Amino acid sequence: MTLSPYAKTAKHYAEAVVEGEIPACRWVQLACQRQLDDLARFKGKAAPYWFNTKLTDREGRSFHPADNLCAFIECLPHVKGPLAGQPIVLEPWQVFILTTVFGWVKPTGRRRFRRSYVEVPRGNGKALATNTLVPTPNGWKTMLELRVGDQVFDEHGQPCNVTAVTDVLPDRPCYRITFSTGETIVADESHEWLTRTKVNEPGVA
Repeated sequence: MTLSPYAKTAKHYAEAVVEGEIPACRWVQLACQRQLDDLARFKGKAAPYWFNTKLTDREGRSFHPADNLCAFIECLPHVKGPLAGQPIVLEPWQVFILTTVFGWVKPTGRRRFRRSYVEVPRGNGKALATNTLVPTPNGWKTMLELRVGDQVFDEHGQPCNVTAVTDVLPDRPCYRITFSTGETIVADESHEWLTRTKVNEPGVA
């Protein structure tokens, strides 16, 4: 089976999740493992399901269901926010969902999956100034310099991988935060911080 660029992106994402390179919950891990297992066992014309096979529409035009859907979405623009007007660029996890749900078909051309359940958390603003210094095993780097695959230190002082980065968010209301140590940092107004009151009860501010 020769995989298209979109299908390869999805397969690499699934492999990274299963191997623990990308943190994910148990249900995402199971979904990724099922997709990898299905790609391995459903091969050839005798298989009950085909993945991203060439189909023909009513006008006689050939298409690959998973590829066409992803390509169509990436032709659409963002409608609001700092990226308004720019074309959408799918993240690997989004490509995985779309290709898995829409890529599998029966030999008749009908979809394998008629329903799917997808739960995605809302984005929560946690932006810091782009010149904020972050400790890494190779020295200090600014937030702007970090890339997916880089290593930084987690809250326990252990190296961990950067699995995603967001675009720079311009023109956002920011505040300078001063910690009890006297150190300061510039953060977006939506950034949440773990705090302690005078009675030593943890809270979020």
